[in-house]
Amino acid sequence: MKKLTLITTVILSTFILNITSCKNDDDTVRDCGCESKTQTTIPKLTAVEGRIFFKTQTHPLDDFYNNTYWIGYKNHRMIICNTDELLEEFNDLEVSGELVEIYFSGHLKETCEKKFDIAENTYHRILLTSIQRQ
Repeated sequence: MKKLTLITTVILSTFILNITSCKNDDDTVRDCGCESKTQTTIPKLTAVEGRIFFKTQTHPLDDFYNNTYWIGYKNHRMIICNTDELLEEFNDLEVSGELVEIYFSGHLKETCEKKFDIAENTYHRILLTSIQRQ
């Protein structure tokens, strides 16, 4: 009986180990964040007008994607994934806190953190394909 229990335990352990080791994070598509699948695309040909700004923590309870570049377009708020695409002319926004009018295009993705807000406001991550000052 002890041999059967030992064999069962070894087989079960091997089975569980194989299942968990076969699942590689690189093999799975994330359902949120910058590496997730694209929900919507704003094509370069139809680049839209928006405003870029650098969001800092202004309220002690606000910890929603602080210290990142954001784009506002109507009721849409987009947190930029690829800040390396930003031109040097936008670097001063971290200090100045100003809003700059831009044209932009990119791929919208789901945020991992959720923000509960009025129904009209949406929050996404954006992988920019183009950005330029108006």
